Amino acid sequence: MQCWICGEEAKTGEHLTKASDLRALFGKVSQKKPIYLHRDDECNLRINTIRSNELKSNALLCAHCNNNRTSKHDRAWETLSRYLRRKEDVRVGSYLRMNKPFPMNVNKNMLNVHLYFAKLFGCLIQDGNIPIDLEPFRCAILDEKPHSNLHIAFCYQPDLESGYTDVEILSAENRVVFATWMYLVMPIAVNVMYAEPDQYRVGLRGSWHPSKFTKRIQMMGLGDITCS
Repeated sequence: MQCWICGEEAKTGEHLTKASDLRALFGKVSQKKPIYLHRDDECNLRINTIRSNELKSNALLCAHCNNNRTSKHDRAWETLSRYLRRKEDVRVGSYLRMNKPFPMNVNKNMLNVHLYFAKLFGCLIQDGNIPIDLEPFRCAILDEKPHSNLHIAFCYQPDLESGYTDVEILSAENRVVFATWMYLVMPIAVNVMYAEPDQYRVGLRGSWHPSKFTKRIQMMGLGDITCS
């Protein structure tokens, strides 16, 4: 199998829920302290180690892309995730300044967060044969530039399980024009959206994109997440 990012031979799987998020939520996972994975076709799948392939995408990456090229993207999300989960006064509607988790070079670090979710979205597209062009995702990661159609909304969600949702798509004229899915790490949800330029969906309200050059994000509510 080829790495969908660079085309080299691929042998490594990407965690669809970041290992550091799983450890933060559940501690050390083992045979004595397992976690349980729920999917549409299977519930209560016992997981005895964070390294389990059941937690990884079937869209494989080469070692260089997974361990080197995108490592700074992983670290940026790990930093932001830790900040959002630990901040006690997070509420729907509140604005959070990103110079708190990223006191140096906010824009660069937030771009890396954007590219982290570009990597996850690309894996979901490849794995699920979703009819969205992967080329802009590849180019964004390789060139370290924003994907113009990829938007992120940060939501407060204390009552949901952790993990990720399926990708929901809307099509027009035989192409996907809008797609949305959620990355859940209690009490935070990240709504990741693909939207072509002519799409003005309610779910994009309050979303963030690197082109906004803002150093703050607004926490949205789950009611703001919609494909309509």
